[in-house]
Amino acid sequence: MNLNELVGKRVLVSEKPYGFSQQSRTVKELKVLELAPTGNWVKVMNDDGRKYWLHYSDINVIEVLSGLEPNPNKTSK
Repeated sequence: MNLNELVGKRVLVSEKPYGFSQQSRTVKELKVLELAPTGNWVKVMNDDGRKYWLHYSDINVIEVLSGLEPNPNKTSK
């Protein structure tokens, strides 16, 4: 998947485990904010609003989330 296409979008990602306490991958929702000019680093924002950089190899995009619909069950007449 081309990371340039994900800038400004919400995605579900699987992050690599860090340290000895975390044995399995975790799934998180992140918003992709920008890419470094080298393409090796991705600036993301988590659901708490914290912004940070991740190496592209440390995340695996599972799914791109679509925008929220204001009233998805309402039918127009």
